[in-house]
Amino acid sequence: MVDIQTVSIMLASASVIAGVVYYALQIRHQSKIRETDVIVRMNPSFSLSLIDWQQAAFKVANLQFKDYDDFVKKYGSFSTETPTIMAIHTIGNFYEGIGYLLKRNLIGIDYVLELLR
Repeated sequence: MVDIQTVSIMLASASVIAGVVYYALQIRHQSKIRETDVIVRMNPSFSLSLIDWQQAAFKVANLQFKDYDDFVKKYGSFSTETPTIMAIHTIGNFYEGIGYLLKRNLIGIDYVLELLR
């Protein structure tokens, strides 16, 4: 037979173990949040205003070219600092940052799909 003192000790031990597991999970979650925050702050395309980002996105979406040579003739090479090339870099850097966060499992694909709809 199990007496009340044994049950009390087992319950206290289980509570301590549950508390330690919960605390470990919380620390892991907080470190993921901090890491995500650092990455987002380091990527300058995440700090653009909505208007700047939309202007760059519209500029990229409205590009018309047949092949790479036609692109270079109309807009310049990727090493130039024209507004069109800067817009392409802005959009590319944004999606590169999103891809990095996805690869590191710092955000879920469902959040990205909701964001981009």
